Amino acid sequence: MSQLEGTLIAGRYEIREHIATGGMASVFKTWDHRVERIVAIKVLRSLDKNDLRAVERFRREARAAAALAHPNAVTIYDFVEEGGQYFLVMEYIQGPTLKQLITQRRRLQVREAFEIACQVCSVLQVAHARGFIHRDIKPQNIMLTWNGITPLSQDLSSGLWVKLTDFGIVRVAEDAGLTNSGIVLGTADYLSPEQARGETLTASSDLYSLGVVLFEMLAGRPPFVGPTAVSIAMQHASTNPPLLRQFNPSLPISVERVVMRALEKEPGERFHSAIELQQALRACLRELVQQGHPAVASPWQGLASPAGGGGPLFPPQRQYP
Repeated sequence: MSQLEGTLIAGRYEIREHIATGGMASVFKTWDHRVERIVAIKVLRSLDKNDLRAVERFRREARAAAALAHPNAVTIYDFVEEGGQYFLVMEYIQGPTLKQLITQRRRLQVREAFEIACQVCSVLQVAHARGFIHRDIKPQNIMLTWNGITPLSQDLSSGLWVKLTDFGIVRVAEDAGLTNSGIVLGTADYLSPEQARGETLTASSDLYSLGVVLFEMLAGRPPFVGPTAVSIAMQHASTNPPLLRQFNPSLPISVERVVMRALEKEPGERFHSAIELQQALRACLRELVQQGHPAVASPWQGLASPAGGGGPLFPPQRQYP
């Protein structure tokens, strides 16, 4: 994909810099000459231009994602077909992924983890109401930015803003034959049991994956680990997860209860909606704040001054005209 750098797409999008490559897509920082702003362009790897069904699915998912206007969803600006390749043009987020934050911090504070999860719940509630399942909730798809806005609640003022990306990409990959038995290579850590078994997914599947993300934020590791993606997927399908406090004994039991309910094997035993999970997180946090529990006593540290030093997570940004 590096050969795309310097390419002008659709007469307006100048690809400037490779940002990241995942299991299914590569992302580039791009300059939009028409409106003079930096955007991100995502190219779905291995999409066969002759596979008309996959191409049409990519178009439909791009349109659906673009219609999902929500402050916690990465905005889709354009869909471009050129030179046998297919590009999603989207909002560029200057900030780290949640995975990068976890890697640096290992564990997040309860207040931090709950705030991030609550914002993801906000966009999932809207998406699920429209019959749209994300299918790939993971820290790599959760972008973090810092702008002084407080979207969560009146009693928290962190300024953190969460952006969920990659709506529909997994569905496209499945239709194009880029996944194996429903397992997305490289993201088995976050699969719901039904996804691991190749069964029909529901909104509850996203909530399970978000529960895994919560577990990782608070424990410093996902609930299941193994030598291969298949071995991890099998654990999600049939093995009860370890208790959260096994890895972080200082956590209140109320925090563990919320996270473990999200990780129930049977969808009907999980939270019934994203808003219900969000309300449970807020109620738990509110109770801990009222109790003056030490788990929430420390202030939000902010992304610019991470725990343990190491400098800001925001590197100096290259300036484009």
